[in-house]
Amino acid sequence: MTEWIRSLSSSKFNYWAGYAANLSLVAWLLSRAIGSEMSLGRFFFSAALGLFVWTFAEYLLHRYVYHEIPSVFVTGHDLHHQEPKALLGVPWYLTAVVLVALYYGIAYFLDPARTGVVMGFAWLGYIGYCFVHHSIHHWNFKNPVFRHLHRHHMIHHYHTDRNWGMVTDLWDRVFRTKHQA
Repeated sequence: MTEWIRSLSSSKFNYWAGYAANLSLVAWLLSRAIGSEMSLGRFFFSAALGLFVWTFAEYLLHRYVYHEIPSVFVTGHDLHHQEPKALLGVPWYLTAVVLVALYYGIAYFLDPARTGVVMGFAWLGYIGYCFVHHSIHHWNFKNPVFRHLHRHHMIHHYHTDRNWGMVTDLWDRVFRTKHQA
């Protein structure tokens, strides 16, 4: 099973096409608000909510889906822990199908424009997470914010039961899973 997951997730094309596909998905999600009667204030509130939702989703996904619940995700994430610089990513086409289906499922019950903005900014948070994660493993930054994120994440690679958040350590602080050195 590990080799099958590696074959799906480890091509350079899949890795970089994921960024293009995900940016396209953000544009598509945000376009759901075009022509709606959403106020500017509601747009910005929905955008902030989407980014906030992403930070919590990132924590939960990393802690439980990538580490706790036996699945292809755990196997794929274990590959990352074994080879942190490898260009591994969930196949972009699977992500696209799931995200579009999730949008239509939620928008059936809630306002499609607001759903698009919240999900669009949550997905923008995911793209930021991917970029930060790539940066942490491939570049050496002098910026104190990136140095903090790098240190926080690398501790997770040594203490895999700690430091689940990567773009922010907010939820590690809230749930007391931040490694105390």
